[in-house]
Amino acid sequence: MQALPAPVMVWPDRSGRRRVYGARFLRLWPLRTAALLCLMLLTIPSPHAETLQEIQSLAVAGAPELAVRLLQQQEPARKDDPAGWMRWENTLVRILAERGDWSKLYVHLTRLPPDLAPPVSTWQQTWLARTLVELNRGAEARVLLRRLLWSGQDPNGKETAEWRRLVIQSYRVEERSDDAYAAMLRYRQDYGTGGPEDALLSGKILLDQGRPADAVEALSGVDTPAARSLLLLARLRSKQWRPSKVLHASRMMLGDKSLAPDVRQQCEAVTAEAAAEAGNAAAQAIALEHLFAAARGVPFDHELFKLTPDALWNAYLTYAKYVGNRAQMLIGDDAPWWKAARGAGRMYPIRARSIYALLALDGATVQTRDKAHDDLVKQLMQADDGAELVRQLYLHSSRFPTVADVPDGVRLTLLDPVIEAGNLALASQLITGLDEPPAGVDRFVWRLRKAKIFVLGGDHTHAAAVLDVLVHEGAKLARPQLDQLIQVLFDLQTIGENDTAYELFAVLEQQVSIAEVKRELWYWMGDSRYAQQRYLEAAALYLRSATMPGPQAMDPWAQTARYQAARALGKAGLVADAKALYQQLLAATDDAERQAVLQRDLQQLLLVKQ
Repeated sequence: MQALPAPVMVWPDRSGRRRVYGARFLRLWPLRTAALLCLMLLTIPSPHAETLQEIQSLAVAGAPELAVRLLQQQEPARKDDPAGWMRWENTLVRILAERGDWSKLYVHLTRLPPDLAPPVSTWQQTWLARTLVELNRGAEARVLLRRLLWSGQDPNGKETAEWRRLVIQSYRVEERSDDAYAAMLRYRQDYGTGGPEDALLSGKILLDQGRPADAVEALSGVDTPAARSLLLLARLRSKQWRPSKVLHASRMMLGDKSLAPDVRQQCEAVTAEAAAEAGNAAAQAIALEHLFAAARGVPFDHELFKLTPDALWNAYLTYAKYVGNRAQMLIGDDAPWWKAARGAGRMYPIRARSIYALLALDGATVQTRDKAHDDLVKQLMQADDGAELVRQLYLHSSRFPTVADVPDGVRLTLLDPVIEAGNLALASQLITGLDEPPAGVDRFVWRLRKAKIFVLGGDHTHAAAVLDVLVHEGAKLARPQLDQLIQVLFDLQTIGENDTAYELFAVLEQQVSIAEVKRELWYWMGDSRYAQQRYLEAAALYLRSATMPGPQAMDPWAQTARYQAARALGKAGLVADAKALYQQLLAATDDAERQAVLQRDLQQLLLVKQ
């Protein structure tokens, strides 16, 4: 029997078993190099000034999550070093903003000390307003901005312009284009046309208003990548340039590898719109693939581009039908389509994907449609961001209203990426109804994995149903399988589902014949009852576990179980019985530290009695 160290006493090793059969077995939390690097860096003492520069370098090098974690852990105390604290806070806030983690930034800003004085409080409120705008909470942002504009905390007027720009943006994210336009006109009256940032905002609002020719005028002469991309869109919508010309120009822009991610997203959206106008469905599909593959990490401007993954499905279908018409293929006659998709191969991948999409949606048989979905997903997953593209196509399209409507093979493909992203609630939805294991996966392993995902995803009803089947088959399970099953029952205890855990432990105890496993199960059942404050039942179960080898057993497991029983009896008010168990434990150990802890517990017990 392994042992888990605790203060003085020796406890049964639950955490040790989890290391063996938990995340590694179920592949729920893959190790990340950044996490290991974080642990290494935390062991290196360094002055704060030097460490701040090092942490900023980590973010630039591509590990912003690691940088944020280190900033949070090593930040100097505000009362000891206010200026240093402010530098660290500013760095942390900027890193979160640059990676687009606005939800985390909002939580961080709202948890800053409430006694901040100007100008720090002004800085915090400004960032909070900006964050609310990014989270599409325009009305809340305007409450803060109104307070800032009337606060008199900007005597030089340097921040007022930024606050007013945020007011304009707050109307935009609520799709109140008329209010945004009115606010922009008032802004121009006070500040003129402004610089590139003002021109870009004006161009977006004019495009929102359906005034692309005015947007061309506002954006002309502004030489930034974002403005040039937006200018192409304005020329397309105002029909000043032919769609083919805009398509060529936007593709040329995309050839610049130094484009910022948000500008690249905007450029892909312009390319898709120009390709659609030019009747080039293949180019439209490619641009939309790029756009949605990066949509989670770099959201695009939904006010400017009314795009959903349905647009990509439609582009696939349009291009596939174009190919089919040229080859005189009929929808419903699947064989020629399969041949065309396989013939396209690596030379024309967008053609193959488009045909697979058509077969997936309009194939003549269920088997054809399922196979086409599998082949489409297999091709998409070969790209670096393929998992995100598949997620967008199947989980954010009106063609699949619920997760249950997504084909089983696609759900299986999405399962691991969703788990790795930490979205266990979605993983629970994906795995619901997938009763048969994938090819090559053991049925017991598959069921246990389902149960684990249900537990961690908060779907306790489905978890209990799967586990109930497994525990009723306990007599057929080998010892390693029993250990793995018990691990998931531990998870139920961890999240407070002690009634369910107790009942499942009890069923399993009736199924198994291995004496050592029965002894363990009585202990874990005692844990559940103890957590429920049913101390008499807990004490009886602990003592049953302790005395299984014999009434006088004092092996390490028996000592641990007796100790837990003594605690439970004390909680239940049975002081004499608890005292007797403590005295038995004192007589059984020569370890001075353990004796000290037992004496302390015994004294506390007697004090409670008095």
